[in-house]
Amino acid sequence: MVEFSEFMLRTLFAGACGLLVGLDREAKNKPLGAHAYILVALGSAALMSVTLNFSLSAVANEQDMIVDPSRLMQGIVGGIGFLGAGAIMNSNDSKRLRGVGSGAAIWAAGTIGIACGLGYLAEAAFLAAVIFAILNLHDWFERKAGDA
Repeated sequence: MVEFSEFMLRTLFAGACGLLVGLDREAKNKPLGAHAYILVALGSAALMSVTLNFSLSAVANEQDMIVDPSRLMQGIVGGIGFLGAGAIMNSNDSKRLRGVGSGAAIWAAGTIGIACGLGYLAEAAFLAAVIFAILNLHDWFERKAGDA
């Protein structure tokens, strides 16, 4: 069982990791602000932790019950896809698809939340740092290409 103190640690840590990714997107005035990344990571962590508790208690109370908490991961990933699609949709006529980075980043924030909800905090911190680095390195390379 995930005790309440552990639940709080996991969800708040997920929110902090989501904030790291979201600050980059917020600073660059991207389609999804920092609050979206925080909420997705925090919500994903909370869902995973609650599902773990539910599945463990359900199986303990009903020996014949089969519970597969990994199915929630599929639902989280699919649900966040709708947020990503919303970030990608736009009304400009540039013929260039925009918002794909934000769509991918919000999906990755969900994976951070899943990792936190399962108790993999070090892995989640690593993911957040790598995502942050990728988003910033991409911009750096774009600026360098523009200067050339």
